[in-house]
Amino acid sequence: HLAPRSVVGLLVSLSSQTTDLSHFKVLHEKGLPIVFFDRITDEIETHKVVADNSLGAFHATEHLISNGCKKIAHITSSPYLSIRRERLDGYKAALEKHKIPLNESLVKHCNHGGMIVDEVEAAVTELFSGKTKPDAIFTAGDRLTTVLLGILKRSKKFPEVPMTGFTNTKLADLFSPSLTTIRQPAFEIGQVATELLIQIIESKRPITEFE
Repeated sequence: HLAPRSVVGLLVSLSSQTTDLSHFKVLHEKGLPIVFFDRITDEIETHKVVADNSLGAFHATEHLISNGCKKIAHITSSPYLSIRRERLDGYKAALEKHKIPLNESLVKHCNHGGMIVDEVEAAVTELFSGKTKPDAIFTAGDRLTTVLLGILKRSKKFPEVPMTGFTNTKLADLFSPSLTTIRQPAFEIGQVATELLIQIIESKRPITEFE
């Protein structure tokens, strides 16, 4: 829809439901400048702008460990997303550093990234009805974080546990239970991604080296 209408470049953050990249590959092969940001892919060679998701997840998990939590659940999104893999790696690295065995039953995937409340509620129900009940929760995305807080607030069947999560909302300080947040440099990500896209568009010769 966009390509035939004189669009000179695309800034792309992949949807949590994206599994097929053929539409992007076709445009990229035709020479349309594309820069990926935040939720990226390794299947297309171009500039990509991301936060250090692994390090952020490591700090979030380690914060819970430093407060005495040992059974930390991780609610994350689609396995197809790069940020999901990176944040899961950070979570695992923090557990490994502190010699806490990884319990796969404490890792739950919500493939729609929090867009469907029932999906998140089902994940929380599984966590607290399982053999090993979590004493803390680390969420991997903004919408997952806020949806989970809403579920915990409304329902009396789930205990209040410490939480950390990725979110850029300015209301995080008002949440109850309290929430420790990992904030992404969203403005800077957008600025750098746009600058890189403009460089590709304005380049007099094809760009073959990407960062």
